[in-house]
Amino acid sequence: MMTSTDVTVRGQSHIRYSVKTIRAGLVGMTPKTVFSHGEGVLATMQRRVIIPDLLTLDGKTMRLCNWLKTPIFSLFLGSFSEGRETYIWKEGRGGRIDLCKGSGTSTSTIARFYPSNYIATHNRRRMTCHAHLVLEAEADLIREKVFISCVLIVQRMRKRALAREREELLVFWPFMAGIGCGFPVA
Repeated sequence: MMTSTDVTVRGQSHIRYSVKTIRAGLVGMTPKTVFSHGEGVLATMQRRVIIPDLLTLDGKTMRLCNWLKTPIFSLFLGSFSEGRETYIWKEGRGGRIDLCKGSGTSTSTIARFYPSNYIATHNRRRMTCHAHLVLEAEADLIREKVFISCVLIVQRMRKRALAREREELLVFWPFMAGIGCGFPVA
């Protein structure tokens, strides 16, 4: 889970947006993510164990699934609506995710998120490429909602990746337990 990050707009040195996840509730079981813009709070999202997650956006509290629809079996990662338009996050190439406007056959990409990664330079050094979100002019009109939905989608993708890694570890654990441990494997 993304615990905290600061976001700047390219060409500006000051922090434009912040995301902070704090542990709340009994024994820190319900993490709360706060999206802020300068001193003001844009949104808060509270993860809950048994009951649905809550999102407070534009002063209204709602279930997260009512704003950001994330189907289990689908070709897209999530979608949200703003006004009469529907915006859909889809997986792109190389770990990139794309935000498309519209649904069905008439879609246009209006934003792209590139995750951080490492590239090798010509002298074999590793160089970090920081994660960045590229917005078209149309997406800039709803910048805060694009940013919030992007962070939530990336958090969801990371959570799923961790779950897959745990499942793979549990599948291979019986085979690995007998290797080099000094106990016979039955």
